[in-house]
Amino acid sequence: WRNRSLPRVSLEASSVRCWRRYSHPTRRRVPDMEEILARVVVPLPSYETREKCPPPPESVSLELMHYYRGLEKEDKVDFLTKLSQEYGVDHKAVSELSAKLLDTQLRDLATILQVEDRLRYSLTPRYKQLLSHTSRIEGGVKFLVDLRADVLEMISSKASESPHIRELNGTLKGLLSEWFSVGLLRLERITWQSPCEILQKISQYEAVHPVRNWTDLKRRVGPCRRCYAFTHAAMPGEPLVVLHVALTEDISDNIQSIVREFATLESEEDVNKINSAIFYSISSTQAGLQGVELGNYLIKRVVRELQSG
Repeated sequence: WRNRSLPRVSLEASSVRCWRRYSHPTRRRVPDMEEILARVVVPLPSYETREKCPPPPESVSLELMHYYRGLEKEDKVDFLTKLSQEYGVDHKAVSELSAKLLDTQLRDLATILQVEDRLRYSLTPRYKQLLSHTSRIEGGVKFLVDLRADVLEMISSKASESPHIRELNGTLKGLLSEWFSVGLLRLERITWQSPCEILQKISQYEAVHPVRNWTDLKRRVGPCRRCYAFTHAAMPGEPLVVLHVALTEDISDNIQSIVREFATLESEEDVNKINSAIFYSISSTQAGLQGVELGNYLIKRVVRELQSG
């Protein structure tokens, strides 16, 4: 055995390269921020073709959502800054149309109105089209709500004092105000029979009087209590604003008697003893909907609901 010659194995360079290629697969190159933005923010269609231009494919918005969610907080600041500064309003076009509008003041009304309409269109930021299309895909509205929460955080923390960021915030707020108008909201009464996920979120989102435990939560949706929430079809299972109501015989002068010592779980609700409805807690759950009027509408809807009941 010791004297037996072993066969010599020789590897050609090409074989080694081949083995390396298959044993170490090449990593897919991660696109940089500039590349992503250039790909997902398409140019604003010309005024003449604005109604004929087909919408971008859903893959564009999906790529935006996937890329943005994978960024660290500091990178999100850079991304939103670049988006707002480099893909906003074409100020050169606005200046040219403004000058043209001044030149047409002595012309016929039809010409003036057309130039005004062109000027109005030129004031549209390039990224607005991307935001609008993103809202139409599954999870897109929730993504934009969270995106605006990041923008608001940038403004409040002064991570960016660029006026472009404030313009982006205004654009997002305008879009969200349309999508979350009161006619598109659904009023839901939350009870102990509601889905567990909803009850858990109601507990987590309570900002005025924190829920101590499940027994406390059960009491808040039990006898002589009402819990209502606004929901939206684009964000299923997500309460947007939550209102807690106590039905009492008279108006209490102590909030603790409502929060901690009110009706027991076993007590029956006697409608003959209910003379007052105390709205003791209202919580907005989405930071990105700040400034979008929801709370007042919810209170008015609940008042009508209780009066009709």
